[in-house]
Amino acid sequence: MTTCRRFYRESGEFSLCVNIGKKDYVLAENPVDSNTIFYYGIKGIGKVGTMFSEDYVLVREGEFVDVRSYLHKFRVFHSQEDFHLVGFNTLEKGQNWEGRLVKSEETVLDLNKSYRKTFLVCFNGRPIVNDKTMKRYEYARLDLNKQYNINLDGGVLGIFCKN
Repeated sequence: MTTCRRFYRESGEFSLCVNIGKKDYVLAENPVDSNTIFYYGIKGIGKVGTMFSEDYVLVREGEFVDVRSYLHKFRVFHSQEDFHLVGFNTLEKGQNWEGRLVKSEETVLDLNKSYRKTFLVCFNGRPIVNDKTMKRYEYARLDLNKQYNINLDGGVLGIFCKN
């Protein structure tokens, strides 16, 4: 029997869903219940796609995947290996979010001041931001008028901006 442990964390602006499971786990999601727009693969590999379709994207270990095109569709996830997956979710479907991983060569964040709100999310490891060590699933709202010095130190940070 394939299994999956699921966790959920809400910030008031967005939420994170964490799925940790075994090979061949299948998850089906109704678009009414799912607001996941980005995935980060901590471990393993899985397919995310539209139900009853050959349309899918792979979420691999260490990869950040944009799945906004699946937001209003019945979605399925099928793990190809044991996996650990983190989803970034909007609180409402109409919200406009952009997201990406902080690059290893970025030592200072260049913040886009055209966004109203910007957040850092720690996906893995223990990266250091302005001398503070972040841990997995921790997040912080950024002040767009402040400078942020980054030392990923093998960790993984996502940066998410909301209009």
